[in-house]
Amino acid sequence: MIAVLAALLMALVVPGTALAGDNNRTPRYTDEVGLLTASQVSMLTAKLDEISKRHQFDVVISITDSTGNKSPRLYAADFFEEHDFGYGKDGDGIILMLAMRERDFAFVTKGYGKLAFTDAGQEYMEKLFLPSLKNDDYFDAFLAFADAADDFLEKAKAGNPYNSGNIPMTPGERQSARLWTVIISIAIAFIVPGIVVAVWTSQLKSVRRKDHAADYIRRGSMQLTMQRDIFLHRNVSRTARQQSDSSGGSSGSFRSSSGGSFSGRSGKF
Repeated sequence: MIAVLAALLMALVVPGTALAGDNNRTPRYTDEVGLLTASQVSMLTAKLDEISKRHQFDVVISITDSTGNKSPRLYAADFFEEHDFGYGKDGDGIILMLAMRERDFAFVTKGYGKLAFTDAGQEYMEKLFLPSLKNDDYFDAFLAFADAADDFLEKAKAGNPYNSGNIPMTPGERQSARLWTVIISIAIAFIVPGIVVAVWTSQLKSVRRKDHAADYIRRGSMQLTMQRDIFLHRNVSRTARQQSDSSGGSSGSFRSSSGGSFSGRSGKF
């Protein structure tokens, strides 16, 4: 009996365990602004819970009005720790945070997430949900983030986390590639016959056009009586001054206010 009570007490104080994670702590989706409907909140929370429990890795989304004086990444990391998210002793998990007043976003990861979500992988992940965010399609963006986290964790579990050598194209990039393939195919279909016709046509001409006006002048038949230098125009070359990035985006490893080690990205949407 004493051993059972001791095990229960340990489960209550270790972040990410079943007792601490399901009934008493902050939900994995929190929203101070009210971006989603009640049914969307229910669906999204259930999805985040299922992914988190299956991977033993917290996947969290938090919406706030403003981050105040904190940077988006620091705010997200502090929120993650202050609400006891994270599985195991390393606090394994990832959180997406939106600050609606500044239209800032940040997603940061801790523990095992720093291995599963490489720098190159994070850049790819951003492409999966950021277009929907920019269009204010928040529910689609959150679903895309959750699905991406699930996919990333599956790849890492298989020993092949997304990195610079195995990043796939996003759906938008695949669509663009298919469009360019069609355009190039059509262009080739018109250009090749055009070249053939031009070659055939050139062979039918017995008279060739001269490239320079002097070629049409009979040698010795023209004499200049006056010469003047007249300024006609000038060429000015200008180089644009490089502008700083107004989005304020940042990426890489950093520390939370309590000293926890995180990695992640942030920017504007």
